[in-house]
Amino acid sequence: MEEDHYMILGVDQKATEEVITKAYRRMALIYHPDKNHHPRTVEYFKKIRAAYEVLSDRTLRADYDRSLRCTSSNPRPAGTHPNYQSQQTNQLETPDLVPTLCAVGGVLVGLFMGFSAFKMFNSSNNN
Repeated sequence: MEEDHYMILGVDQKATEEVITKAYRRMALIYHPDKNHHPRTVEYFKKIRAAYEVLSDRTLRADYDRSLRCTSSNPRPAGTHPNYQSQQTNQLETPDLVPTLCAVGGVLVGLFMGFSAFKMFNSSNNN
């Protein structure tokens, strides 16, 4: 699945080459595999590098911008444009919020129970 290169680097489509280079360097410092040891860092760094390679080259960027206009305004059948993205692969993946909500809820319950135990322990020692 090809992702939006502008979104990967965190820049606007009207960004200058200087802004794109600064954004790439910033992202490379954060996600370089030598500095960040998260398991998905290598694959994300490859996406960052690919995005920079396309957006830093004027010809490739112009082709990429045309392909974005073609897929967003007038979808074509697959294979009619070299940089074509189908509408199905252009959907963003939504994160699963259930584990996050459970973790936050668990922390809150733990804090509440810990505070209650603390109050109970202190009140029994003071009497």
